[in-house]
Amino acid sequence: MTLMNSTRPRLGVALGGGTARGLAHVGALKVLEAHGSPPDMIAGTSYGAIIAALYALGMHGVALDHLLRQQNNLEIWAQGVDFGLHRLALIHGRKLAQWLDRKFFFGATFEDAEIPLAIGCADLGTGELVVISEGSIAVAVQASCALPLYFAPVRWQGRFLIDGGFVEPVPFQTLKALKPDLMVGIHTGIEADRSRLIQGVRWLGRTPFGRAFHRLARAVPLSWPLGQLLRGCSVTAYSYEHRVEAPPGALLVRAAPSIAWWDFHRSPVAIAAGEVAMEEALDQIPFGRVRPRT
Repeated sequence: MTLMNSTRPRLGVALGGGTARGLAHVGALKVLEAHGSPPDMIAGTSYGAIIAALYALGMHGVALDHLLRQQNNLEIWAQGVDFGLHRLALIHGRKLAQWLDRKFFFGATFEDAEIPLAIGCADLGTGELVVISEGSIAVAVQASCALPLYFAPVRWQGRFLIDGGFVEPVPFQTLKALKPDLMVGIHTGIEADRSRLIQGVRWLGRTPFGRAFHRLARAVPLSWPLGQLLRGCSVTAYSYEHRVEAPPGALLVRAAPSIAWWDFHRSPVAIAAGEVAMEEALDQIPFGRVRPRT
């Protein structure tokens, strides 16, 4: 066992969303481990919440790489056969949460994590960040992946929660709740400024029609499925105004795998992109001051 100097800063890593593109997180984590500086704590949002949870539960980079390369992608899509139209969503999401819990999390709670873990979600009612760091990991991950229109919101402690990426695409604030000394965030999503679709949504939101839609979304009661749908669309539209930036003192690593969000079968491409991005960023992180995990 390596003795640790408790005065050395601790490294925290924040994993953003991106769906299949988020597989790049695995490559980035592998590089940190190969360098001898794995995270002391980890946070995730959206697809990054899945990777962060698995990592915190002890499945390190190489094991994650092997698992995801061997994963039957038809099994992933099968979790979408989960009727959610009664809640005005294509997919309820409960089946996905149960599958993740049964196959990967095994009923684990945050207290079972080997390193501190936090998962970021968005409050559907207020649009504010909600950080989950206790209770069922599967429920927290389900909430953080609840993309409006596709997945129904998750009820948690009297709130309706949705995809945390709508509040912060890379969960630096979620990670900050764990009180790391050094923060590295990994962005694998689409660059909003380069997307014509997102640019169009931004423009529409600033028009009288867009402003009227946001007022309507706030007026319909959140207890109604229609209210949840409209509010989810409103929060999504507002999120496109956010810029992906690192807070002072933190490092943002951008991984750009050349795959679409649904290309789970191209995991090797995404993982390799994460490796390249982190290798290029290594000299910007003061690893000599980061304590290793025991």
